[in-house]
Amino acid sequence: MKQTAELLRDLRFRIKKTADFEHSQAASGGIPTHEIDSSTMGSKLKKGIYFCGEMVDVDGCCGGYNLQYAWSSGYVAGMAAAAMT
Repeated sequence: MKQTAELLRDLRFRIKKTADFEHSQAASGGIPTHEIDSSTMGSKLKKGIYFCGEMVDVDGCCGGYNLQYAWSSGYVAGMAAAAMT
C-alpha cells in the first residue's frame, strides 16, 4: 500500500503536444454579479444563499485564474455561511 501511494505521488506524464485554439474550452454564464454581495458572496435577493466559482457569471483567462477565483470565492462564501450559524 505504501509503495502504491509513493508511486502515485510521483506519477508524471510527458506532454507530447497540445490542441489548437478550436479545441480550447470556455464557460460562461451563471448568477449575475450585480445580484451578489462580493464581500460575502451571498445573494442580494435571498438571504442565506451563497455562490462561488463557476456558479457566478465571471470569466477569466486560462492559466489558473478561474481556479483561483473558484478557491477564493469559495473561501469567502464558506466563511460567510459559517458565520450565520
